[in-house]
Amino acid sequence: MSSRTAPLTTPRPKIADVAAAAGVSVPTVSKVLNGRSHVSESTRARVQQALEELDYTKRNSPSEPGLLQLVVNNFDSPWVLETMEGVEAAATRLGYTVAYTRAVNATAENWQKLREPSGNRLDGVMLLAPRQGSPLVELARTLNIPAVAIDPEGSQGLQIPSVSPASFSGALRAVSHLLELGHERIGIITGRVHSPGHGRARYAAYAAALHEAGLPVLPEFVRDGDFSIESGLRLGGELLDLPERPTAIFTGSDLQALGVMNAAGQRSLKIPGDLSIVGFDDIAQAALTSPPLTTVRQPLAQLASMAVGMLTEQIEQQGLATSAALEVATELVVRGSTAPPK
Repeated sequence: MSSRTAPLTTPRPKIADVAAAAGVSVPTVSKVLNGRSHVSESTRARVQQALEELDYTKRNSPSEPGLLQLVVNNFDSPWVLETMEGVEAAATRLGYTVAYTRAVNATAENWQKLREPSGNRLDGVMLLAPRQGSPLVELARTLNIPAVAIDPEGSQGLQIPSVSPASFSGALRAVSHLLELGHERIGIITGRVHSPGHGRARYAAYAAALHEAGLPVLPEFVRDGDFSIESGLRLGGELLDLPERPTAIFTGSDLQALGVMNAAGQRSLKIPGDLSIVGFDDIAQAALTSPPLTTVRQPLAQLASMAVGMLTEQIEQQGLATSAALEVATELVVRGSTAPPK
């Protein structure tokens, strides 16, 4: 009786195997694979040799570019549109195409269809501003889809990599700027209910700055909105109608700041003569207001580029990454909407 031994299958080499064979890091191999610069010729040659010896092939051929999907809650925000532009630019540089969808359409059925080998196969997803406990995070993990969160509502326990702006330090700098100008009656419109992560961080920075200056946090100067123009208009009006109104207002978003500007105009208050305003985001419209808006700039292009890079590294390593949380510094941009109080 003869026995037959089943042929052994050789596992497909991973990018980490190439890195080990060439004696370099995984990001260096990724740069070579994607044709990026900042790799010496000798290192590039070692990586190329290792690629050939291990018969490594990328998941997608040049004729079939990889597909990334950006999942958003809504498309009606300038902040979302600028993030989309950044994602598109970064993905194009790395040879990927991008598809966009609303969170309500990101279902297991749709993702499974896109993951089928035929056609332009979905390689990974980016979730824009997911809330804590988002079912999409668990769904991506269940379906073994590489995923990254951009600007999530808190990264603790998120279980996927994330990249966020530094909300606390940015808000701290904004309120400190108003204090340095001499303002003591400073109001705030943030979004602790609508956006628990960023809203609470920006309020905490506001309270910390006032405390450091020896000033109390006055409950009548605090309002919670939803980061929209409408809430800025309504809540800004409430603050400006107080018997002793604030001389400055810090808002948790530029859109809310635009609403406050409208509320001030309706009351014939001049900016910054009667009221100083600071926003947060630095959307394109912030530089076009009259006067131009002082705001905290979120580096949206950098956030998008980092997210795409984190995601493509997961894809090329053929596995889910650890839940690393990166924070990108923000910057105060001083324009014409702030001045010392009268």
